[in-house]
Amino acid sequence: MNNWYGQYPSHWKLERLQNYLVEINESNNPVKSDNILSLTNKLGVVPYSEKGNQGNVAKENLEGYKLAYPDTIVCNCMNILIGSVGISKYYGCVSPVYYVYKAKDNADLEFINYVFQTVPFQKELRRYANGILEIRLRVSSSNILKREIPIPSKEEQVRIVKAIKDNEEKINDLIANEEKQIEKLKAYKQALISEVVTKGLDPNVPMKDSGVEWIGKIPVDWSCYRFKFIINSLRKGSGINKDLVNLFGDIQCIRYGEIYSKYDEYVTSTFSKTFLDNIEAPQFIKKGELLFACTGELVEEIGKNIAYMGDEPCLAGGDIIIANHSQNPRFLNYALNSQYSQKQKSYGKAKLKVVHIYSRDIANLNIAIPNPEVQKLIADYLDNLCLNINDLINNKLSKIDYLKQYRQSIIYEYVTGKRDV
Repeated sequence: MNNWYGQYPSHWKLERLQNYLVEINESNNPVKSDNILSLTNKLGVVPYSEKGNQGNVAKENLEGYKLAYPDTIVCNCMNILIGSVGISKYYGCVSPVYYVYKAKDNADLEFINYVFQTVPFQKELRRYANGILEIRLRVSSSNILKREIPIPSKEEQVRIVKAIKDNEEKINDLIANEEKQIEKLKAYKQALISEVVTKGLDPNVPMKDSGVEWIGKIPVDWSCYRFKFIINSLRKGSGINKDLVNLFGDIQCIRYGEIYSKYDEYVTSTFSKTFLDNIEAPQFIKKGELLFACTGELVEEIGKNIAYMGDEPCLAGGDIIIANHSQNPRFLNYALNSQYSQKQKSYGKAKLKVVHIYSRDIANLNIAIPNPEVQKLIADYLDNLCLNINDLINNKLSKIDYLKQYRQSIIYEYVTGKRDV
């Protein structure tokens, strides 16, 4: 059948949502609550103070907000198309772009919420959305409430909700287990990298004190330097905002956020492109140069670096520090992403919400350096090690994606009656 729900049990009804939900459109003027609530895909409805540094900033004038109550469904008129819907446990106020609904006596609120979570229903809502840009599509409350859903008696709705939760709990446990294994693999990889870039590959080599607390002992023929003494130059990238990124651009580019979100050890081809003519004062990256992200939110993001190992021309965006040097770029990149380097980068900054690292911070990093032959041997060894561990991590990420899709399919099958309770 050409509808979002397909076939459903003969004893179910096909009715509009307005027969089961009613909108609460109560203004917070005069101010009745200063408890600002926010909505995120991962956390659901939470007090604004708990959502972290994401989304829009709350307004100071609360009179423009609307009230939300416990046991109501809250949804974003735009992000509802990607499942930004949740049940509120709080009394508070929400942005005027949110809709607030309470269930009628014949509806189980959690059952209706699960309907909103299904991708087919979200696609159905998209048909009635208005807007010029894809990311600004908005669906009206009236169009939401007019949508038809197949629905059983309230008693069966309650049983379905319990069945979904039972299945969700099992699947979420499996996902959590995979995520824990991924974190262990990442920690194992990081520990091995840190060990090798300070101790080398020969366990029997004589050691000496490096003279640097962060580094500890190093092989006797290694030396410790400030980074500024082993590089040729440090320079900043040039601004490339997201509006300048274009899939059909004529030159590769790397933006600072991609350094810790898209790339791992090093990069040969990029995710992004732009048009060279649109960039003022373009900063070209040479093969082997290191790129440091100047801005980050997490400790592991502070000064995260990658090596550019591509042969094609490439530009560095703003908030990137580019290091030109004459060392083995792969070894240097591993060493500067090691635990001892990260401790130096984050020293005194870890408690800040958004942190910045500057060229002088990068220049003054202490780094342990062996001769060029050893640098290459270590880089080759770590390349192979990281390749194997990354394969294991990617396999687990694929399993997590499958489990999430399976969880979605179970919800859809239950709320449309295709799976018995």
